[in-house]
Amino acid sequence: MRHIPNILTFARLLLVPCFLLASLQGMFVAAFVIFVSAAVTDILDGMIARRLNVKSRLGALLDPTADKTLMVCGFLYYTFGDNMTRLSLPGWLTFTVFIRDFLIAVFAYLMYTRVNITRFPPTIAGKASTVLQAVTLAATIAVNAFLPQLQQFAELLFRLSLFMTLYSGWGYLRRAALLLNDEASPAQA
Repeated sequence: MRHIPNILTFARLLLVPCFLLASLQGMFVAAFVIFVSAAVTDILDGMIARRLNVKSRLGALLDPTADKTLMVCGFLYYTFGDNMTRLSLPGWLTFTVFIRDFLIAVFAYLMYTRVNITRFPPTIAGKASTVLQAVTLAATIAVNAFLPQLQQFAELLFRLSLFMTLYSGWGYLRRAALLLNDEASPAQA
């Protein structure tokens, strides 16, 4: 039972090429089903890991890798792919999402290597931003697949996702500054 979260995470990682292949071939219904299935495995592996109180180094590496791989591939394809029939993600949203993630990774790396801060867990705003980005991507796929009526809703999601991405990025940077100040304070005293 304790390996189930890692198995689900590995399955999610394996779904990424299937998701991309379906998208490339214009099989947007299949891409939508695969994307939602991957999202469900993410929810399930987290719930099972918490319920069984199991943690592993492999899971700690695989889970964010699977999540980011799926989202990066999805955002890149649904922004720059040339076979979307109705709606693409706007480049400004994809750029903002990637810059935020890049800055968080850089700051986390610098905090670890420079001041030995080893824990930089996600915030509620960060988790909400990720969920909103996933819903935005799913809505974009759905518009192309089978629900063109969602187009205006998806376009609203673009703006909400942009706002939440910027807000959570600002929160992470603010928290990093506070952690750095807390680390610097004992050294000055």
